[in-house]
Amino acid sequence: MNVLVPYQTPISETEFHDYLWRSDLKLEWCHGLMWPVLAGEKVEAINIKSNVECGFANQLDGAFDIYSSTLQVRVERSGLLAFPDVIIAAPLARYDTTRPLHPLLDPLVLVEILTPSTARFDLTDKWAHYQLIPTLRDYLIVFSDQMRVQHYVRQDDGSWNERVFARPAEEIQLTGIAARLTLAEVYKRVVFPDEPTSRTPRLI
Repeated sequence: MNVLVPYQTPISETEFHDYLWRSDLKLEWCHGLMWPVLAGEKVEAINIKSNVECGFANQLDGAFDIYSSTLQVRVERSGLLAFPDVIIAAPLARYDTTRPLHPLLDPLVLVEILTPSTARFDLTDKWAHYQLIPTLRDYLIVFSDQMRVQHYVRQDDGSWNERVFARPAEEIQLTGIAARLTLAEVYKRVVFPDEPTSRTPRLI
């Protein structure tokens, strides 16, 4: 199993942006370390991303901006520069124009689609960074090797509640935007392996 490992040589943010411009790789960066966003997604992850984007687009009808993993997000409090799989932002969102890729600063919803190589980071360290974004209301972690979505919702006191969905008819209701997704919609055309490739066991 491939493991997501950062490059070990410390690199400044300026050097990172220069490297990113010259490289064919998509890279993320924080605290002097950068790591690749692995290319060559499997068809399951590609279909899930398409399903989520289309599901949001059909409901939001232009009321919010929807981006795929081509848009960079910057966490101002920690410095993380990342490429979430799906992003939803308000039309008048803020962008950091002082940096080359003009990363988004205030997303409302972030979605990460897990692969075996990224699962540990997306579930722990990256999620810890995302919690520092004041505008973020919903974080969806979507497994690609089984029907499982972990939905984190920001409460009024700033804490987060988690709910796990694992059945086709279950409906995820987002708080930051007026949108809902069933797991049947999220996993349309997705064929799962006989056994999960991640370490997280199936619920059903």
